[in-house]
Amino acid sequence: MSRMRQLDLVLTIAVAVVVGVLGTLDVVGPTVIGGATLTTLGLLALNSLHGRSAVSTLTRSVRELGDHVGDQASADRLLAPSTSGVDLDLSEARDIRIVGVTLARTVRNHYSVLRDRLAAGACVRIALIAPEASTVAEAARRNTIPDHPEIFEHRLLPTLDLLAALAAEAATGPGRLEVRLLDFVPAFGLVGVDTDTASGQLRVDIYSHRCGTPEPSLPLHAGRDIQWFRHFAGEFERVWAAGRPLSSSSTPAS
Repeated sequence: MSRMRQLDLVLTIAVAVVVGVLGTLDVVGPTVIGGATLTTLGLLALNSLHGRSAVSTLTRSVRELGDHVGDQASADRLLAPSTSGVDLDLSEARDIRIVGVTLARTVRNHYSVLRDRLAAGACVRIALIAPEASTVAEAARRNTIPDHPEIFEHRLLPTLDLLAALAAEAATGPGRLEVRLLDFVPAFGLVGVDTDTASGQLRVDIYSHRCGTPEPSLPLHAGRDIQWFRHFAGEFERVWAAGRPLSSSSTPAS
């Protein structure tokens, strides 16, 4: 079909050229030239209409294919085991946002790059559970190990020590470190990079109810996953607003 359309176009052009030459040489009269011109224009218009119809059909088919693939996409292609944000590049970040329960792995894994970014003038905001008996106990209950709150206490206190060291290093630098404590256990973990920009990224960990099991992580990009990126970016702000600033008066779990 495509070859036939190409042949029609070649013949149309050939006829137009021949009639033009014959008209220039006065071999044919104005009536013949006029008729041939209108016929040629009609054929060109028909070809153009057919082309537009083909493009419209192709566009519709691509859209339907995209909808079908989107509906059938496996969750295994969207979710991956959590790496506590290790796969997220923070090396050039100007704004870093982190929320979680104890953040034991996250802060430990990112400590050096967080220090470097603060030295470069970045803003870092971190929210985690308060080191209080009720909050630690709630974290244990959520993980279906209510008799072992000490597990979360042992994870939380080293994180607070690392954050204190990080704050001491950042105190005289151009960056800004803010830490808030939560009196509740967040339903998700999150690491965000420059979330207010078009190139922003998020890693969202979906917490399990079993301690020590792999947790699924959802990567989100500001320019690609607009709805859910905005959702989780907004969730961070809501969690942040509900927290209280970390201070020396914060008491450890007992």
